Amino acid sequence: MKKLVLSFMVLVLVFLVTACGQGTSAKGKSQAGGGENQASSSEVIVIGNLQDLSSTTSVWGKMVTNGAQLAIDKINKEGGINGKKLKLVTYDTKNDVQEAINAYNRLATQDKAVAIIGPPVSNIGIALAPIAENAKVAILGSFIDERATTKNDGKPWAYNFLIQPSSVQQAEIVASYTLEKLNLKKVGVLYNQANAYSVSLAKPFIDYIKSHGGQIVSEQMYKTGDKDFKTQLAAIQAAGAETIYIPNYIQEDVLAVQQARQIGINVPITGGLDFAPPFASLAGEAANDIYFPNNIAAEDPQIKEVAAAYKTAYNDEPLNKVFIGYDSILVIADAIKRAGAPDPVKVRDAMEQTKDVKGTTGNISISPNTHRPYGLSMVMIKIEKGQYITKERYITKEQQQQ
Repeated sequence: MKKLVLSFMVLVLVFLVTACGQGTSAKGKSQAGGGENQASSSEVIVIGNLQDLSSTTSVWGKMVTNGAQLAIDKINKEGGINGKKLKLVTYDTKNDVQEAINAYNRLATQDKAVAIIGPPVSNIGIALAPIAENAKVAILGSFIDERATTKNDGKPWAYNFLIQPSSVQQAEIVASYTLEKLNLKKVGVLYNQANAYSVSLAKPFIDYIKSHGGQIVSEQMYKTGDKDFKTQLAAIQAAGAETIYIPNYIQEDVLAVQQARQIGINVPITGGLDFAPPFASLAGEAANDIYFPNNIAAEDPQIKEVAAAYKTAYNDEPLNKVFIGYDSILVIADAIKRAGAPDPVKVRDAMEQTKDVKGTTGNISISPNTHRPYGLSMVMIKIEKGQYITKERYITKEQQQQ
């Protein structure tokens, strides 16, 4: 009888242990994006990916993710890095700072990511900078606000890096193009004073125009939620502006441009990346004589292979964020190779010395002093009667010498 009872207890214990093991496994699944809880191992190198997949900027997040996956698939198909395959582990930030912080910590501690691709949202990049400083897993983001990569004292955040020109660099490129190529000196500006993205593009543009022979004839602001800009636009018109700079989110850009044309403003308009598709289709007939910088041009030979692979994989046309995601993996993979081991600190050190990585958006070098790209030109695009026309790759003289 005692033997029977003992056997029964052993069976119960085995069942409990097995059940507990199954529960831990299920709980280990990531919350979104299909990323499973798989730490970097001797066979797999994990690269983390923080993107909005379900909220207001999810179009960008999905594009970055798809581009990154294309690059990983190509690298793995060619044998991986030193015989090890790369794995992208993605978490949905829902465009929320706290969600992004929680996901970063999971990637750093549970998934053992060697580096992480960050979102194209500056407030999340700024919030993650001090956290990455402690966790010591580098973030390579497309957040353009320079506070995401540089502290108030001018020194770089040790573990935050930028993959594309910053807001200051982009604004100066547009300002220089306005003065030097469009030969327009009297400039009006309309921006959202309550939005960090808009301000981060407006202020350096104004400074550059003033310091390089131009004149800001009217500086007009509005608040988040405003939808009628005719009063500000009329003031710019009355001031004799030869051109208007409008660096805002796409929804506000559409309204501002439409209203400008409605009140008879037919001068050239310049702005930021939000004039990229689908802006022209949303703005309709008002989308004419508009200039903005972009990361790539449709004619660039170096994007052809990636663009074709994207169409095959996703049955859709790739937007510029696809190439940002693709290039982010190229830079991280280059750092892993030079680090000699998939160690997060060594990868971070190597990333700081990135030099001439041939990406789809250009040859990417990262300054160890700012953790931002230097010498990276952008493509100036003109919208003419709703059509996107590539003008030229452009960079300021000052940036060219950096």
